[in-house]
Amino acid sequence: MKHVPVYLALAALGFAACNNNQKSANGSSQQSDSVPMTPATPAGKVDVTIKNRNKDTAEVVIKFAINGQEKEKSFEQAVLKEGADNDVIRIAWDKPNSAYIGVVKPNRTPRYYHASVDSSSKDLKIFWATVPPKPVWLYMENVQGLGKVAAAGASTNAYKKNIKSGNIIENFIVNIKPTDNPDEVVLYVEFAGVNKTMTMPVPKGYKPTIQTTNQPELVYFSMEKDGKLDAVMELKVEDGRLQVQHIKEVK
Repeated sequence: MKHVPVYLALAALGFAACNNNQKSANGSSQQSDSVPMTPATPAGKVDVTIKNRNKDTAEVVIKFAINGQEKEKSFEQAVLKEGADNDVIRIAWDKPNSAYIGVVKPNRTPRYYHASVDSSSKDLKIFWATVPPKPVWLYMENVQGLGKVAAAGASTNAYKKNIKSGNIIENFIVNIKPTDNPDEVVLYVEFAGVNKTMTMPVPKGYKPTIQTTNQPELVYFSMEKDGKLDAVMELKVEDGRLQVQHIKEVK
């Protein structure tokens, strides 16, 4: 069987020109957008509560207090059910009066929110942030560990479950096999005669694993380090079809 190498890369993200000239906390030098930010000292406080997390759509409640003012806003969002609340929430202050909040979705990718002070009216604002500046999300995902969950659930190198999807009853198979190169493994996934074989890079210090879930038709190809799992690929069967989706690159 032919092995098809997969070269994973983060999607290119565009940012407004104003983000390219962000200053460091002391205002004396520019901070590159290719490295994680240096967090600012908060001048206020942000609290995040998740309600009804066990339901398909949870409620994310964000409370922002600064300069004697307070604001609270709620958002509906699907939230990852595995792990504790502190596994799926991160808060990072990029300025003394500005904080980004990340909440992990079921597919292991984060949804971001932004709490800040309006420069003109001085009113408090809490909004959904489509894409934070690159130094912010690099800090939250690579330094704070947003998207990583505790390796408390089952993990394995060989997964096989007989499942029914649509009108098809077949084995859902996922295997991790070593190669001659210690820096990569072969990931094999199969359902109902459809299969994919991928050569996956393994960063130094990480262990590749198949992370199972409470849904037999869904697993993750993940990287484990220091008791935390970082999902790289989502592997699932839906409506009788095998689906393989890249989530993120781990370095």
